[in-house]
Amino acid sequence: MRLHKICYLPILMLLLFSCEEVIDLQLDSAEPRTVIAGNLNNLSSIQRISVSKTIPVGSQQTTIAVPDAVVIVRSSANQEFRFLHDQDGYYQAAHFEVEPGLHYFLEVVLDDKKYVASSQMPVDVEVDSVGITSDQFFDTRRYYPTFVFQDPPEIENFYLYEIAINQSPLRFAAAYNDKFNNGRRVRHEIADRNDDLQLGDSVRVVRYSIDRAAHKYWSDFESINPGGAAPGNPTSNISGDALGYFSVSPAKEYRFIVTEEIDGR
Repeated sequence: MRLHKICYLPILMLLLFSCEEVIDLQLDSAEPRTVIAGNLNNLSSIQRISVSKTIPVGSQQTTIAVPDAVVIVRSSANQEFRFLHDQDGYYQAAHFEVEPGLHYFLEVVLDDKKYVASSQMPVDVEVDSVGITSDQFFDTRRYYPTFVFQDPPEIENFYLYEIAINQSPLRFAAAYNDKFNNGRRVRHEIADRNDDLQLGDSVRVVRYSIDRAAHKYWSDFESINPGGAAPGNPTSNISGDALGYFSVSPAKEYRFIVTEEIDGR
């Protein structure tokens, strides 16, 4: 395994990741089901939550946007944020900066039915170093954005990574926990589930410190869908038989350019 020099920039951006994130769900129910997706984080002070309904198999679409839900998030600090419908089933709350340690409670009311979920925002686990590592697999060299950090001892920690290559949208890459490396020096090598990195690629990785429920959702997704397709649905943390998930987490974005080794190290 070799460490390559790279160009990278960790940044906290004011971007609406919810618009770009690709979430694959197997929406195969004959009866319509509510789908709620909320990933609140500190990359933006504008938070977004999507609400949609499944539609029968065989339709050209798999979901239809819901514009008339009531969407509210409350915090353990007695804050209340009402989300207003923007477009295409996305609801938005401005000037909403999430805080580590607080509990957040989601309430969605649709068709006289209430859906609820909660999430406590973890404290961020800082990265000590980042880079591109590589290995040789037969005649192919593979490259991986790599994160090295100290996992905090005596605390359960869960991690989520999303990746975008060149101009692609963000999509799920990997979910980890510290069950076998609690308190140890940890190395996470991130691969795209569909495409191998090539020299010259521009790569964007978003790293989240998530709670147990969000990790369960993405761990299930990873187990059910090992090839990146979607033959099944992960376990939702939202009540009322809804699909999707609700998570509040600290996040950082890292940018890489995959380059050849320069100095021979």
